[in-house]
Amino acid sequence: MKGTHKELMAKKGAILDELREKVAKAEVIIFVDYRGTGKGLSVKDISELRRAVRKENAELKIAKNTLIAKVLKENGIEGFEKVLEHPTAIYLGYGDPVAATKAIVDFAKSKKNKENPDGLPVIKAGRFDGENLDANGVRHLATMPSRDEVLAQLMSLINSPAQKVMGVINGAGRDILSILDQYSKKEE
Repeated sequence: MKGTHKELMAKKGAILDELREKVAKAEVIIFVDYRGTGKGLSVKDISELRRAVRKENAELKIAKNTLIAKVLKENGIEGFEKVLEHPTAIYLGYGDPVAATKAIVDFAKSKKNKENPDGLPVIKAGRFDGENLDANGVRHLATMPSRDEVLAQLMSLINSPAQKVMGVINGAGRDILSILDQYSKKEE
């Protein structure tokens, strides 16, 4: 950031306000290292990542660790001091937390290399439902069914008994028709 001290403070204040708003409304927060070991994500890769995660109502924000730490502390989120010691971007999911997590984990898998076997960006840690997660916890969250998948399974369970009842009713109706048909043939 360049400019006078007053301009720099105003920019920093605007970044803090934006981070405060985004962290407060996020359903899931994931801390990532977009540089990784060796060659990190290119500007093109970061743009591709941002497009991919936007589809899941999520975004990647790159800010100074000190600003991220300040906003986390203001929101009562602790335990990420070690995570914020090296270059870190903050990934924020606002909708379905599982779908948002899958989006970044799947993107990382597509960017695997020798130096970064889990891919880029490197998942460092996260926070979901008031709990801090390590990198494995974040990857595990990505394997859970999304909200839409759970709703589809629930609807299937709800519809199943109704379908069985309809099958019995339809079967009974067919049986009655068959009996009536046989009786009418017998009368002839």
